Amino acid sequence: MIKLIEGNGVSQFRDVIKQLGHNVEVDIEYATIIAPPPALRVQIDNMKIELDGDDVIVPEHLREHTRRVSVKSSAGSLSPTTLELNRYTRVTKETESSAPVNSKAFSDVFNFGSFTSGEFEITFHDTLKAGDRVAVASFGAGQRYIVLDRI
Repeated sequence: MIKLIEGNGVSQFRDVIKQLGHNVEVDIEYATIIAPPPALRVQIDNMKIELDGDDVIVPEHLREHTRRVSVKSSAGSLSPTTLELNRYTRVTKETESSAPVNSKAFSDVFNFGSFTSGEFEITFHDTLKAGDRVAVASFGAGQRYIVLDRI
């Protein structure tokens, strides 16, 4: 049983860590994503078998997800909001029947006008892809894994 000491949250947390000691049941490993979710397959380095979605937990930031955010415009700002895109490739067509032609890198400024504060939804589409290298933590005597992040 863990006994909490008097003091602030940091002191109590430090005391709990001292009482529990080093957790030897968690290991950090490197892996490669073989197939992305929903049919997730992961190959842990130096392991012969592949893991599937039942063996691996994928945190929200590595899956497609939507978040609500609040945006505040700067107080007293009368200038419009400007988004600047640097170094992208513009694709052009000479006629409807001609193939696209990649041209050199451009730097353009797009003026979207001013906007007001408010709540918006942002959807993050940058999910795990086949070939991504990841760090995973193994726990439960190597029976369960959680993907920590891309590396």
